Amino acid sequence: MHPQLSETPAKERRIILRQAEDGDFASLAEIRRDPSTQSMLMTVADTVDDEAVRSWIARRCSDVDGAFRIIADAASDCSLGFVQISQVHRRNRHGYGGLALCPGARGRGLGHETVHLLLSLAFEELGLDKLMLEVREDNVVALGIYGAAGFRHVGRLEKHFRDKDGQVYDVLLLERLFHAQQS
Repeated sequence: MHPQLSETPAKERRIILRQAEDGDFASLAEIRRDPSTQSMLMTVADTVDDEAVRSWIARRCSDVDGAFRIIADAASDCSLGFVQISQVHRRNRHGYGGLALCPGARGRGLGHETVHLLLSLAFEELGLDKLMLEVREDNVVALGIYGAAGFRHVGRLEKHFRDKDGQVYDVLLLERLFHAQQS
């Protein structure tokens, strides 16, 4: 573990990250079909029938320029959501991260633990030096969690995301460096 990444000791973890399995479909479909969650993720899914959701899962799992993992309960292995890292630039060692928890898993403090697992995935597995995020400016819960994990605000993208209903949102660009900048 990188010294800058604080981690919950393994025996105290409430969640783990693992590869997606067939049994995760219901929880992933719940997230994919929830318009409010999709809007916070800055995604508009055109179709959300079973075939479209399965296709989305397959695309995320097979992305060679990123990582997609299930957030699972450490005790029961039940799926609670997902983390993803996309748009990985191998030469410059950076990518974009994100996470989504099922509605029933929210409000229990799992976001903080999930962000630390996301950071470990980015640094340890993908070898990134920097993880970036785009977060809707009004997503104050996510901004608080990311801020507590050492992400810093580096820019604002005005009128950057238009949701399914046409509402337009400003988006904040955040970054988290894993290594000291080299001169």
